[in-house]
Amino acid sequence: MQYMKCKGAGAIIKQLRKNKNLSQAELGKNLGFSARTISDWESGNTEPNISTIKALVKFFDISYEEFFEEI
Repeated sequence: MQYMKCKGAGAIIKQLRKNKNLSQAELGKNLGFSARTISDWESGNTEPNISTIKALVKFFDISYEEFFEEI
């Protein structure tokens, strides 16, 4: 799977979310976060911690290498 070239985790999260046709609210519900938190990640205001990244790679069924390859 190809991810867009980006400068941070937020852009990857946004691309992964859009690839699954999920809203920020839907992704947040699946991971136990608010839509605002997802928005903050995607806009670069905050970044997910390592335990959240672990949940993200599991949810999107990708490897850590795939997640971090464009950062």
